[in-house]
Amino acid sequence: MQASFTVKKFRVRALPSRGWVATVGAIVLVAGVAGTGCSSSGSSSASGGTLKIITWENPPAVTALQKIDSEFMKANPGTKVELSTTPNVNGPYKTTLQTAVDSGTADIVTWVQQLQPLPLKITTTDLTPWQKWTTSGVFAPLNGQPFIKDYTSGAKAAETYKGQTYGVVSGVYQEGVFYNKQIFAQYHLSPPTTYSQFLTVLSTLKAHGVQPLWLATGGPGDPAGTYLQFIYYGMMSSLWQPFVPGKALATDLENGTVKWTDPHFTQAMNEEKTIASYLEPDYTGQSWEQMPNAFAAGKAAMLLDGSWDLALVQQANPHIQAGFFPMPGSNVAANNQSELQNDLTFSVLNSSKNKALAMKWLAFYSQPNIYKQYVDITGISSSQVSGKFDSFSAQVLGSWFGKGDYDTTYMPYLSDTNSYYDQPVNWANLQQSMVSGSLTPAQVEQKYQAGWQTQ
Repeated sequence: MQASFTVKKFRVRALPSRGWVATVGAIVLVAGVAGTGCSSSGSSSASGGTLKIITWENPPAVTALQKIDSEFMKANPGTKVELSTTPNVNGPYKTTLQTAVDSGTADIVTWVQQLQPLPLKITTTDLTPWQKWTTSGVFAPLNGQPFIKDYTSGAKAAETYKGQTYGVVSGVYQEGVFYNKQIFAQYHLSPPTTYSQFLTVLSTLKAHGVQPLWLATGGPGDPAGTYLQFIYYGMMSSLWQPFVPGKALATDLENGTVKWTDPHFTQAMNEEKTIASYLEPDYTGQSWEQMPNAFAAGKAAMLLDGSWDLALVQQANPHIQAGFFPMPGSNVAANNQSELQNDLTFSVLNSSKNKALAMKWLAFYSQPNIYKQYVDITGISSSQVSGKFDSFSAQVLGSWFGKGDYDTTYMPYLSDTNSYYDQPVNWANLQQSMVSGSLTPAQVEQKYQAGWQTQ
């Protein structure tokens, strides 16, 4: 469900939303009350009234929320939950969200980009609408709510501003390497934990005529190089971040204590180019939309992707045996971590006439047995501190489920107001140019650094 509103960091397109773009018009789903029209805001009491929640049309999340809403209404007689959905988080839903904030026509609103990371120096031109709303008091703080303790420090930090937490992050998606266990077993391979081990796996598969990696960077709406992030994020995280002064590469790049010309970045790009040499032929012409199907069909032993695509992999091949390991850029195994992306966030409008009921719904949603339903239905990784989950994603990710480093710690804040090569689309293009050999890593570094302005 990940999407972009106004680009705030590199991720240009809505990665996890792929495969879920609605083709129907805007619809209204009244959870558990089919055919019921919209009603008034209702009482402000937590024991009754009508609670209005808006989100975009994403089948797994909507299915989960409908089920949870139905159970909430059953547990709270006299209460209705209206779940209003609008298609395309990058299209009509943006307007729905803006209208709800402006007019107070919802109680709980959802979005996919979090408040953090904020630029070090906040200006109105650099903030997304969600960031502007959060920092200007549009959302109600949640600090006094007992359910907040159920969430990880990373989930809370993503929606915290000046000590106040303004949203509940529903979960995280994870990037890394998904592998076919049957192919690995056939060639007596184990999941690598270091870069040298990974190269051995890649060369062994290639020597046996097996396509090692699948990654598609073509298809509608994608600038060249976007999906190379499944390689270079891991390289930056494992090879560069452990050696920066503040242990947070993104911040150190933004404040200028680290430069793009750092030799650790050179190493990261050299390894990126080496790994890319094991991608399928014409990967730049292959559509990203078909990546899950290609892996499910056995076209490659490994898929470079995010866990949001696992549902599509399972759908295409219900019998596939898949596993996961982080992109191993370093020969120090502990430095190789799964890459985490926070996803859908729930926030309560300060203008809500049903604020107490909204808080009650969030508390209900956050209960372990209820939250488990959301995680298992959507296939997202948990953002709570404990719990046992049974989704296909949980099985594939194994011990890595919900664990890793947030991408916001090592990828700095990029916006369309940056200099040319430091704008999101062009940043990605340079990575493709480096991998293809038309630019050297040193040339790419110089282009990034020449126009880089500390935030």
